Amino acid sequence: MDLIFQEEKYLVKTISAPEEVDSALRLRHDVFRDELRWVPPTADGLDRDPYDDFAESIGIFEHSELVGHVRLIPAPLPYMIEKEFASLLPEEGFSKVPGMSESTRICVRKDRRGDTVASLSLAHLLYKAIYHWSLKNDSRYLITIIEQRYFFYLKRFFPFVPVADFKPLGEGVMSGIAVLDWRAFEESAAVKRPEFFSWMSTLNDPVPSGSLRHGPY
Repeated sequence: MDLIFQEEKYLVKTISAPEEVDSALRLRHDVFRDELRWVPPTADGLDRDPYDDFAESIGIFEHSELVGHVRLIPAPLPYMIEKEFASLLPEEGFSKVPGMSESTRICVRKDRRGDTVASLSLAHLLYKAIYHWSLKNDSRYLITIIEQRYFFYLKRFFPFVPVADFKPLGEGVMSGIAVLDWRAFEESAAVKRPEFFSWMSTLNDPVPSGSLRHGPY
């Protein structure tokens, strides 16, 4: 069952329709190829790679307009950090365990990064989507590539732990790999940020009740 829920004026859902996929590839190109220059631009303005063949993507839509995106890959499928971003891993590598998923290509459209929902950023809404996708897929751990400055911002809300030192990528953007234990998030946020945890845990679901798993770990 696909993930889908409403949050104020935004619809958050699994990307599936061809026009949604095209919008996601164009947004990814704008951010990761044109803006961050992690990879070279393409002639067609689309950011494709082999991981799209088996990953699942989630988008934030305002009406039919895509404003945010994240791609998720559950273990034991191949991860980008094992190949394209292996330089960010510690010398001893990392432990890829059952119940772990990788998030990549997480982004918000540049002109919408000041938008808010429940007084939070659209990036928070993407992490709310990742959390519920993780519940639905029994994925306790999230591993991701993240900018250093963004890492420190997210640490205020999510107990991310870096696996190695941050290093420059692309145009010198300091980046690294970090892991999040959703159970640790639940235990911490329920005490330190109960209102935020309540928001993260509650879905305004436009599909019939019972179609999504909402319970914590």
